[in-house]
Amino acid sequence: MPDRVRTIIAWIAAVLGVIVIGSGLFLPDANLWRLHLLTGLWLISLPVRRVMRNQGDTSARTLRGLMLIAVLGFAAVGLHLVRYQATQAEATRRAVASLTQSSAPEQPTPGIVEPDPAERTSLGSGRTFPVAISPGVRGRILDRNGAVLAETVDGRRTYPNPEIGNLIGFQSRLYGTTGLEARFDAQLSGVSTLSPTAILEARLLGLPVEQTPADLILTLDSRLQTAAQQALGERAGAVVLLDVQTGAILAMVTYPRFDPNRLVLPDPASQADVERVQAAWTELNARMDAPLLNRATQGRYPPGSVIKTLTAAAALDSGVLPDPSAAVTCPNLLPTEAGAPPVRNAVDDLFRRTGDPSDLVRVFAFSCNTAFAQIGLALGSERFLEYARRFGLPTADARTGTADLRDIPAEIGTIANEAAFLQRPAALADTAFGQGQALVTPLDMAQLAASIANEGRLMRPYLVAEARTDDRVIYQAQPEMMRRVISPETSQRMLAIMRTSVEIGYAQPIALPGVAVGAKTGTAETPRGVPHSWIIAVAPVEQPRYAIAVIVEYGGEGSRSALPVARQGLAAALEVTP
Repeated sequence: MPDRVRTIIAWIAAVLGVIVIGSGLFLPDANLWRLHLLTGLWLISLPVRRVMRNQGDTSARTLRGLMLIAVLGFAAVGLHLVRYQATQAEATRRAVASLTQSSAPEQPTPGIVEPDPAERTSLGSGRTFPVAISPGVRGRILDRNGAVLAETVDGRRTYPNPEIGNLIGFQSRLYGTTGLEARFDAQLSGVSTLSPTAILEARLLGLPVEQTPADLILTLDSRLQTAAQQALGERAGAVVLLDVQTGAILAMVTYPRFDPNRLVLPDPASQADVERVQAAWTELNARMDAPLLNRATQGRYPPGSVIKTLTAAAALDSGVLPDPSAAVTCPNLLPTEAGAPPVRNAVDDLFRRTGDPSDLVRVFAFSCNTAFAQIGLALGSERFLEYARRFGLPTADARTGTADLRDIPAEIGTIANEAAFLQRPAALADTAFGQGQALVTPLDMAQLAASIANEGRLMRPYLVAEARTDDRVIYQAQPEMMRRVISPETSQRMLAIMRTSVEIGYAQPIALPGVAVGAKTGTAETPRGVPHSWIIAVAPVEQPRYAIAVIVEYGGEGSRSALPVARQGLAAALEVTP
């Protein structure tokens, strides 16, 4: 056959290929479309291949052949996506409508099958993929000893210990993902192990994508978590227990709390199941006690006298007080500036307990407000603010970035709304003993105690130790020192001061048999008139392993409500009988 005839036939075949592809774009059957696509591209390539065959040497033809394959491949992907957008437009519209529709019932559109309300996609992660990601394939969440905290059973996510719902979060087909379920969604779902090649292959061939979900192993210890939960009971507040050396969170308790199981739909789900979950969600959001709030990381409270630990550490580390035995007075009243009320102690004639003059050890043990107001004034606003920043408490107007804890949502505590506030003597004096504008989280105060116990090193707190598939570790946390806040010498001095507070001061009831404990109680005034109850503590003092912070909202004096909770938490960690 003459070359001219062959060339004409090749071009006719190319035109036919365009027609084949064009007709296939509207075929509902995906496999038939792929046959049209491959056939059409092969026909279109015939004239190009014929031209290439007659030009250049063998190596040039080989290179052009590879370029042709690449061009056809990109054309296949582009045409496939165009067809997908065209054929799935209505389904996409209905899916979006199902996500944004109000709770009020809508009239069904004639001729359109409305989506099952139980089949809404996740709102939490915001991720969409061009392939089907199975929601039933999801890794477990385990504590440090292998106890199951979350798993998927028969396609439904279950939470065996609902008391830690504020940490674990939930995976709901109606309301998305929160907590660790959201932060580590890619690892738990197996998305993090998907390669672009696998996704492209699954998309082009219409095959299910192969997922390899990972299990999360937490730093949490269920035994210590249970002990802290029982100690706090049904009182609003929070407990944070840290590993001093690493920053690992061993227990984190918040109350009120919620049961994430109530927000999970069965599979398959009926309309009654959907309405039940919607009712539970509405109830949770309507409650005035905010059960969805993790008070340990998101509750911001006035610190009360526990902030005196920061003030004392700053005075020793900066040299404002040369050593803990330096003379300090504890008057009943301390005037600060004209027109401002004087600083007063919670107990009249407190100097009879501290001595007159006294020293840093005794005014700390008996929590003398006027003594720490004087120390704050001696530090000055700039130096006091510098140490507050070192401990992770900036001013509100200077907050940047995110909180130290990256695994779950956490608020950043602040020492004041703005630096100018601390330039007023009355404001600086109030802040130095725990009032003023300071707002802190229980995690902030646990870190304060831990950094003093860890030779002045402030470690980044973390909750997830690793994410692991059957054969490999895909994420592993490493202990990270953020900065040194005080010198090792100041750390040792502060530990001795905190220990004396337990031996002779208001923190005395936290003492444990055979273990040296250091602590500072706090009583934070509130607008309601009933103060919050605070305590921070470390143990054993000689070789610190644990730091704990407890707040009981409106619990009164620190030694009354928060202290017994911290005592039981430390006793469980140290495995001693309180």
